[in-house]
Formats: sequence, C-alpha cells, structure tokens
Amino acid sequence: MLLPIVVAWLHYIGVMLFLACVLGEHLVLKPEPTLAQARTLQILDGTYGGAATLVLATGVWRMFLEKGVDYYLHDIAFHILVGMFVIIGLLSIYPTVTFVRWRKITAAGQAPVLTPGQFKRIQMILRNEMLLLLIAPLFATGMAHGWLTFR
Repeated sequence: MLLPIVVAWLHYIGVMLFLACVLGEHLVLKPEPTLAQARTLQILDGTYGGAATLVLATGVWRMFLEKGVDYYLHDIAFHILVGMFVIIGLLSIYPTVTFVRWRKITAAGQAPVLTPGQFKRIQMILRNEMLLLLIAPLFATGMAHGWLTFR
C-alpha cells in the first residue's frame, strides 16, 4: 500500500511547487525585466505548468482510486476546489502567453519590454492566483473530511 502514500506525497509536492512558482514569478517580475529576469520568469512559468499538471494528475488518481468518484461528486468543497483550479488555469493564460512570446527576444540575448499596463495586469493576476492557492487547502481539507456534502 505504498503507492497511495507516494501519490499523495507527489500531490502535496505539486501544490507546494505550484505556489512557489507563482510566488517566484511575482517576486522576479519587474516593470523593465532584465534578460536574466525574463529567462527566470520563463523557467518558473514552465515549472508552474508542470506542477499544475502534477497536481491535476495525482488529484484525479486519488479521486478515482482512493475514496471513489461518488464521494467527491457529492461534496460542494470538491466543486469549489475544481472551480478554483479552473479559474487559476484561466488566469495563468495571459502571463504564460506573454512569457512564451518572449522566447525569440530572449533567445537573441535581449531583454523584453513590458508596458505599464502589461506589468500591472500580470502582477495582479499573479496576486490573485496566490490568493486562490492559499485558500484552496481550506476546501481540500473540507473535502477530505466531507463537511460540505449534499447527499
């Protein structure tokens, strides 16, 4: 029975890495990023995507193989948590597209330019993602304990 423990551990590692990447992006993001900062943002954003994938994959595994799908589908906290994950994913599109567009610029050894509006938008998106990621464990805990079921 080691596999469920390993999958749960990977799930928690993914959540922590997910939050660490968003925090890292927030800390590195500057109105006029240097080439090194731009490359760091690109690496963090790629790692963020990997962490999100790990959280999703291990979460689905746990849903199907631990308590069963029925347990989760009758829990409001589960639906809130999934909704938060979707919102975070949608919010992340704009920064990711921005950082991906920088690839040619950074590959050429140049620093990208952010308009003041782009900087503020990305900064606010990252702050909202961090807020949602900090609230998510409340609903995950509630889901695990079944305190918002509608059976």
